[in-house]
Amino acid sequence: MNRVFSKPLLFGHKGSSADHPENTLPSFADCLEHHIDGIEMDVQRCRSGELVVIHDYDLMRVAGHPGKVAELSYQELKKIDIGGGEHIPLLADVFALGGKALYYDIEIKAPGAKDLGLEQLLLEKIYQSGMESRCFASSFNPISLLRFKRKSKGSIPTALIYGDNPGVPRILRHGFGKYLTRPSYLKPSKNRIKEAQSFGYQLCAWTVDERGDAASLLAQGVMGIISNNPKALQDLFSV
Repeated sequence: MNRVFSKPLLFGHKGSSADHPENTLPSFADCLEHHIDGIEMDVQRCRSGELVVIHDYDLMRVAGHPGKVAELSYQELKKIDIGGGEHIPLLADVFALGGKALYYDIEIKAPGAKDLGLEQLLLEKIYQSGMESRCFASSFNPISLLRFKRKSKGSIPTALIYGDNPGVPRILRHGFGKYLTRPSYLKPSKNRIKEAQSFGYQLCAWTVDERGDAASLLAQGVMGIISNNPKALQDLFSV
């Protein structure tokens, strides 16, 4: 089995989202300023084709706006306040901000099996930015993840995400998508770690905000921790 991580890494979930609006440049900049290893972010394609960094497929939760990301152009999206006067960034903006000082766990947000060009465009942007050695691609969607893996010819590590949340089809809640995708590592929810340890992959756990939980997971050999408040856990990674 491939080994992606040579040491445990700490990722800010949507940046330092406990202190800033999620998936915004200030949230990512806070991780950069505090020397967090990496950031986890969500990428999807808007109507005009750009790769934008936002978790939900619509804007209701983050902005109280009824629009859907796939139906709005970037020119429209960038005018919408998603909290504290902040706006949806482009993937290119995030790469420009963090450079090679961060690792990037890029969650591919793909709602179905149809090829909409997202995976190919993501791969192109990673290489255009020279970030291929700093990026990981992950997704709940095994079809999307497999498509990215094939297009990248395995050059970018991939991770299957899974957990018990209702948005995940029941058949995929135990990581069975790994049989289709053969990912580089797994990203189970923190309550799935014991089960996942039997699979033989390196593991990156989400979402971990309590110090006790993080310390326990690291003691169990988990190689990645994704946290809304990474600054509170940072000293656990300095030993």
